[in-house]
Amino acid sequence: MTQTRIWQSVAACLLSLVLTGPAHTEPTSDAQGQAETEADTESGVEQPVVTDEDFAKNLIGATYSGSFELEGWTDQGGGLVLPPIYVHHYNRKDGTILVVTAKETGSTANFEITDTLLANKPHKSYTFSTSCMKGDDYALRFMGEVSGKDASEWWTNLRKAWEIDIETGKISDVGVKGVKCVNPNW
Repeated sequence: MTQTRIWQSVAACLLSLVLTGPAHTEPTSDAQGQAETEADTESGVEQPVVTDEDFAKNLIGATYSGSFELEGWTDQGGGLVLPPIYVHHYNRKDGTILVVTAKETGSTANFEITDTLLANKPHKSYTFSTSCMKGDDYALRFMGEVSGKDASEWWTNLRKAWEIDIETGKISDVGVKGVKCVNPNW
């Protein structure tokens, strides 16, 4: 008798599985996925960490028109290097610097990001400048971590320097010799 009840219970369980079908998940919409991600975050499930380097690399190739806003970053300005290349400078509350170069595309998306530069917070008494030049070339295609005296129009005390390629918009390290930056207080 006991054996019959066990078999009846097993049969009932199997029947309920057959009738309800296998367990599966439906794809979620972006809103559902975001809500689940937020719920996971609140419940203590760790999300993958996006490094600053990955964040900056992922910007390359993005297109935009008008201004380019980045959440968590303060726009410090920028402008035309030489047609068609533009530079834009951002900083974050922790002092991290992000520089974005973009090329004018002429399409409905006016600009395409060509390169990015991440730099640590400048050392004490130094500032970051995107308004630097080298020699007699007055194109401001150089950037640097620089310091100087307020009475001087040009500052030449650089710790690091970078150059923006005026054809591609790519950023590269360069030596500091001969590079000077406009005094930001001038």
